[in-house]
Amino acid sequence: MSSRPTIKLAVVISHPIQYFAPLFKRLAGLAEIDLTVLYSSSIGASRYRDPAFGTTFAWDLPLLDGYVHKVMHNLGRAQRNRFFSYTSPAVFGELWRGRYDAVIVFGWGDATSWCALAAARLGRIPYLLYGDTNPLYEAEKPPLKRFVRARVLGRMFKGAAAILATGSLNREFYRSHGVPMDKCFNVPLAVDNGYFEERAAIAQERREEVRKRYSIPLKCVLVLFVGKLETHKRPQDVLTAVAALRARFKWLGAAFAGDGELKGALEAKAARQGLKDIFFLGFRNQSELPEIYAIADMLVLPSASEARGLVVNEAMACGLPVIVSDRTGVWGEGDMVRAGENGFVYPCGDTFALAGMVGRLAGDSKLRERMGQRSREIIQEFGYDSCVLGILEALTHVGYRRVAKAWVCS
Repeated sequence: MSSRPTIKLAVVISHPIQYFAPLFKRLAGLAEIDLTVLYSSSIGASRYRDPAFGTTFAWDLPLLDGYVHKVMHNLGRAQRNRFFSYTSPAVFGELWRGRYDAVIVFGWGDATSWCALAAARLGRIPYLLYGDTNPLYEAEKPPLKRFVRARVLGRMFKGAAAILATGSLNREFYRSHGVPMDKCFNVPLAVDNGYFEERAAIAQERREEVRKRYSIPLKCVLVLFVGKLETHKRPQDVLTAVAALRARFKWLGAAFAGDGELKGALEAKAARQGLKDIFFLGFRNQSELPEIYAIADMLVLPSASEARGLVVNEAMACGLPVIVSDRTGVWGEGDMVRAGENGFVYPCGDTFALAGMVGRLAGDSKLRERMGQRSREIIQEFGYDSCVLGILEALTHVGYRRVAKAWVCS
């Protein structure tokens, strides 16, 4: 039986999310942590309709297994995904009755998060903030909004016992708001790297069979887009880049794994331009994605606004080189996408630059292989073990020194 002290830790988050469930399960499995996750809504844990995907589905991985959780009463309508969509004043009572040693609040984009921050301050519970905002879009906000936002967030960050930073740009965002860097701890947004790597390896052994199932020719060099087909993700840029290269690479194609409002427009554009080997795979659930990555040759994330983009994690774990726009939050010193090592970064919307990078990879199989291998190596720094370590280091900073030190040294 462990003699290590236990931290009673709460997590406040809007709803079950497929990427966080494995992290909660790992935290709950530590003798040092007595974890309770407080959800504002259960949406996502069962079948529901996602307006952006334009379909009704349920995630095919368990989101509530392996850790203690409570679903609080929600006054909002979760499907709308606005500030008041998650409004659970019950978090006051939950935090106060629970006598927690610390609480991690996931973001500040909904009313429940603000209630949790107020409850923590009033109840003198140390709070740790975990958000993924980066500074790429701050200058575009109206001056008055920037002024108010800077002061409100500055006070929030100052009151936090610790900040959990998801990456280099996120860390720079906190720095710009006056947060001391010794108060920031590395907790990357992660996926189950082992799950994706293992499943992709199995699918790669059956590459011809899997491609045939999706009607994708074996010789086709496949550019992959994964995500909702919506305006800010700019999937049309992938089509434009592929079209620009077809004179040089007649065997170049693109696959879109996802659904959304732009699907019809993309199909029409491909037809108008006479593009062949363009595949619309529709929405694909978590268990299906590894084989999609396995039959692709590169991933492109062309988004105009993307705080992180966990499809990049997934693709890297599956051994793909990645091309991302400079409006995504996955690049920067020490971050996941390292230009020239495992992929490229291009100016968002510059389809000429994007086409050049796609062309470099399309015409050089050894470069694709080398960058894909580097992706596998780099992503190991951004897994759930790093998240757990970062959280415990943050708790050490808060004052629970014996617990974190015991785990780190074990």
